[in-house]
Amino acid sequence: MAEYFLCLDAETFLRRIRPALAASWRQRSFEPCRSLCNDLLPAAREYTQRYHTGEEETLVARIAAGFRFDRACWRLLAGEVLLFAAVEIPEFQSNAETLCCLLAPEAYRSAVTAREHYAPIQQVLRGSRDVTFGSTVYRPDQAGYNNPDDVALLATYLADVEPERWTVDDLRPLRDVEDYDEQADELAFVREWFPALVELYQRSRTENRVLVIENIY
Repeated sequence: MAEYFLCLDAETFLRRIRPALAASWRQRSFEPCRSLCNDLLPAAREYTQRYHTGEEETLVARIAAGFRFDRACWRLLAGEVLLFAAVEIPEFQSNAETLCCLLAPEAYRSAVTAREHYAPIQQVLRGSRDVTFGSTVYRPDQAGYNNPDDVALLATYLADVEPERWTVDDLRPLRDVEDYDEQADELAFVREWFPALVELYQRSRTENRVLVIENIY
């Protein structure tokens, strides 16, 4: 499983994307999304060209051109909108299991999965709240997000973490990594990547962004 961090401008997400997708689902029509989809066409074209996704037309393009509402396509559209509207999609190793073991050992041992009971590091890595559009939840348990207030609180939390105090012994409960040398390697690896996570939240706070974290198998 991989976590994708989608950084979106807070005003765009809260005042345009969420209302448009909520109205689309409520009205059973893509009409509320057509203007948004049309504005996302350049970003969609750039993405498909950069990542060589093939000749198939994006759903954003089809809806901008008048595609009629289909319930099965609505969540696919939501996913495309979040992807193409992202101002940044940073690439780094989140090391979710390892960080949870280090920073929230009780939550790790008890395998906390209910979002309302997440420890701060789980909120950082999986989102403090569900991604909702009106009354509809987008990909329950597989996508979460942090709004600007969440981002600010979690940025402060991350800034106070002291990776130099982590030890190999802290990773003894880590599942599937039982050898001491492997645990030492894992500790070195997570220490290497942790500053990128801290910087992401600091930058997102400064630039007034929301973070959508989506798990992709």
